[in-house]
Amino acid sequence: MNIAVICGGISPERNVSLVGGLAATNALESLGHTVRIIDPAFGADCIRMKDQIEIDPSVLPSEEILGLPKKRLLECVMSSAFDGIDIAFMLIHGTNGEDGIFQALLEARGIRYTGSKVLSSALCMDKVASKMMMSATNIMTPPWAIAVKSKGHFSDSDMLHEIIEDLPGSLVIKPNNQGSTVGMSILHKPNVESLQKALEEAGQYADMILIESYIEGRELTVAVLGDEALPIIEIVPDGGFYDYKHKYTKGETQYHCPADLSGDITEFVQNLAISAHKVLGCTAYSRVDFRLDEENVPYCLEVNTIPGFSATSLVPMAAREHGIEFPELCERIIELS
Repeated sequence: MNIAVICGGISPERNVSLVGGLAATNALESLGHTVRIIDPAFGADCIRMKDQIEIDPSVLPSEEILGLPKKRLLECVMSSAFDGIDIAFMLIHGTNGEDGIFQALLEARGIRYTGSKVLSSALCMDKVASKMMMSATNIMTPPWAIAVKSKGHFSDSDMLHEIIEDLPGSLVIKPNNQGSTVGMSILHKPNVESLQKALEEAGQYADMILIESYIEGRELTVAVLGDEALPIIEIVPDGGFYDYKHKYTKGETQYHCPADLSGDITEFVQNLAISAHKVLGCTAYSRVDFRLDEENVPYCLEVNTIPGFSATSLVPMAAREHGIEFPELCERIIELS
């Protein structure tokens, strides 16, 4: 097949996406496919060679990259880069790639692509919308509130007081439509001042901010492939929480796959992951994140439609534990899509 691996893009998660793009390219080429690397950030001049891609996934992209116009996406899809392509392997994380925008452009041009479709991509990227869908279908998710910028700031002290009263205890603050914990904070003793500071930090990446009750317990993630849940992974960061640094700096986090859970809890969490995947209309694969509280009650945090995809990322890790090596995983995703 002629496959376009779509990676990079205009997103704070650009560098992580490029790592996955290189890994998928090598895997697909090892299976005999003809692969073209496409980075929409370059507009019509979007075809990249492997030796042109040098990135450090632990570093966020420059302001210059993040400020590029979305018009580049349209120029990319309408260019000759997609001539003769059988399918696009979608590996852009975050905005302008995982949120349905690029998928819609591909559909307009008639290009098939891997993973979830436009509506599902948009729903999963919008944390508040996905939590509302999960709550409506009895999938437990942490209690939450939202804060929206007013004149570029979050300065309504009455609203901040009300949030702290309504959500007693520790709080998680994160942009409504970002991934990789970009702009995320955890406040263990929140007050108006610390909450406002956390909202301003998250507000660098989104106008709507999600404030969740922090669930004490264990961090779990479940990859769903087709209609099957893969082995559960427990994530144990070396101090602090599983932030951008812990995710993409070697040695900062331990991963236990399969997680040390009883058979009943394992089955229950895996079934919840499949339910969340289906409720949000996901296609082919996803990764569903949970917090398991001290009484073994799982709370679903979010569903990732284009999770990290380097050879050592969480979905490939779970697939390998299940007996599916990385090149075969890439092939399966294409088939399921």
